[in-house]
Amino acid sequence: MRKNDTITKVLIIEDDEDDFLILKHYLQKINTAKYDVYWVNKIDDAVKDILKNEHDIYLIDQNLGKENGITIIERVRKARFSKPLILLTGAGSFKIDELAMEKGASDFIVKAEIKVDTLERSLRYALERYHQQKVILLQEKKYRSLFELSMEPLALLNDNFQIIEFNNAFINSFEFQKHPLSINLRELFKYDFDFDIITSKVKQNGFVREFKSEIQTDKGDKIVIISLAKLKQQEQQEGLIYQIAFHDISKIMAAQEQLQRMEKLSMTGRMARIIAHEVRNPLTNIQLALGELDELTRDNEESQMYKEMIGRNSKRINSLIDDLLKSARPQQLEMANTNLQKVMDEAIDFCKDRMQLQGVKCIKNYPNELILGKWDPEKLKIAFSNIIINAVEAMTEQTNPELIISLDTKNDDPIISIRDNGRGMNETTKNQIFDPFFTERKDGLGLGMTATLNIISMHKGKIDVYSKEGQGTEFIVQIEK
Repeated sequence: MRKNDTITKVLIIEDDEDDFLILKHYLQKINTAKYDVYWVNKIDDAVKDILKNEHDIYLIDQNLGKENGITIIERVRKARFSKPLILLTGAGSFKIDELAMEKGASDFIVKAEIKVDTLERSLRYALERYHQQKVILLQEKKYRSLFELSMEPLALLNDNFQIIEFNNAFINSFEFQKHPLSINLRELFKYDFDFDIITSKVKQNGFVREFKSEIQTDKGDKIVIISLAKLKQQEQQEGLIYQIAFHDISKIMAAQEQLQRMEKLSMTGRMARIIAHEVRNPLTNIQLALGELDELTRDNEESQMYKEMIGRNSKRINSLIDDLLKSARPQQLEMANTNLQKVMDEAIDFCKDRMQLQGVKCIKNYPNELILGKWDPEKLKIAFSNIIINAVEAMTEQTNPELIISLDTKNDDPIISIRDNGRGMNETTKNQIFDPFFTERKDGLGLGMTATLNIISMHKGKIDVYSKEGQGTEFIVQIEK
């Protein structure tokens, strides 16, 4: 009784009819499978008949007159033919057998040693290997498709964490001047200790999930969530292979940061109103009392000096309260048809004396078309002036101070870039720059950037700050049209 009722089609390529009949006889005596046997004795038709792909397995004689079996195997393998090809040799020869396997033979059998059991075993093993390889290739194709079509940046790394393969999303998400295959994972990390931590963990545990870090790209620093895993080694594979996946959360973090700024600004506004109320009440009493004292001590010159001092400082306190309220509370916008290039030119002109005093070179990159919209030109001028003043102050120690101001649009909304090559900011300064009364200038009140954020927010816009110590700072302002 046969174990398998499936019929296997065998094509024998043999120019000797007697050898074909012997092989056919052996195949018919196999009781574990059923074979339909076909014969090709015209060598010129052999490759053509194989590539028709109408059979399951092929027995090819090595000695075929003007052409040999290894040549036929080589030709069909070059045509990406994958089904089992078994070479029939006249005598045992290690060199021929080795060459046959190198050119793509699934197995080889010495004709003089053929028996029913050896033939059955060779065919069975060749077919099993073919079906296993077919399953593996299908899996590889499926996972290759997942790798290539993934929206997340993916890459494969060798045991030195050198990139050896990457998908399209990796290129689209992270632009590099260097070719990705020349990049080591360490180069991507902004902080070496993050690289040391993640590689240590993957070596110890085999995987790392949801590791938050910052990486450096030609598009700027990005905040990412990283998953890194050691892949299972194949038998023929040398060294370790790692797969790394990046999830870019820079935009999410920027949105959260913007929301925190707005919440902080709102809270500051509430606090400013409370402080103003609590301070102005006693301040009013002081000013009233000062008026009464003026009548009582009119002829006393010494007391007159102290009264003037009290009066000046009372006005100073009152002015500070006004500045605090203006910077922190939502302002009423006076919307008008506005030419953004003109507003920026006026802001630059307002800061011209400061720039000339420090020898700042100002480069303007404006589009040919005017950027027009309904905004509050005076308040935008104040916001831009505050950023420019900050930039100029940051370049006091720069031998060749340079300020680059660029205007552009994205989805019809204006984008303003103000970039300097000054001293830059550390993370603490960058995070606090919009806080009321935060300043690193000796004569500054720390309200200018708070007012700037308030003005841009009232225009339904946002401000992104990119800065590196010793390399300069860039403010990118986006407002709705």
